[in-house]
Amino acid sequence: MGPAGRRAVRAVHDGGNLRRVRAADPRRLLGWSTVSQVGFLLLPVAVAGRAPLAEPSLLIYLAGYAVSNLAAFAVIAAVPDRTDLAGYRGLGTSRPWLAGALLVALLSLVGTPPTAVFLGKLTTFTAAWDGGLAWLVIVAAVNTVASLFYFLRWLAPTFTRAARAGDMAEGHVDRRDLRGSRPWAERTAVLAAAGVLLLGVGAGSLPILVAVP
Repeated sequence: MGPAGRRAVRAVHDGGNLRRVRAADPRRLLGWSTVSQVGFLLLPVAVAGRAPLAEPSLLIYLAGYAVSNLAAFAVIAAVPDRTDLAGYRGLGTSRPWLAGALLVALLSLVGTPPTAVFLGKLTTFTAAWDGGLAWLVIVAAVNTVASLFYFLRWLAPTFTRAARAGDMAEGHVDRRDLRGSRPWAERTAVLAAAGVLLLGVGAGSLPILVAVP
């Protein structure tokens, strides 16, 4: 990948993060997150043939991102009446398992240990660094830190006690969640979140990594 391609990788990173600043719809937030994640996926592509970890890191990142995104979108599907970030207020008390799955999914998308995307980012950063793209790794790392802010806008209300009129007390189901409740989506979210952690902890011993010198 030449200079133009590397500039494109940086543009994808920056563009996706800038558009997440004002996103209030969780689906839109995840959509722009996908744009930014493409930039991370392009890092090993940029050094393919120059870094032995390039291809394994790409596969690990794809797997980690897929299962993390599945968990996040399953949470959205499980509570269809919560249509903006502020609407998730109190989810941690009314649906703790669902809130826990969301926490795992978003922390994974940021790239915090011991989640799947953390391992993906660690290996892609290593591959890009070994391939001579240290400056691009720094750009990606800055964007990773910035992404934490955007997802905290979702997590903060989730784990804040609901105090608005009509909300239910702790230990009860929020009335918004009774309308159009989708148990299959909640089960999917919890199982996918468990997969995020299992992949993050166990992928380090995969043959595709062990075989890399």
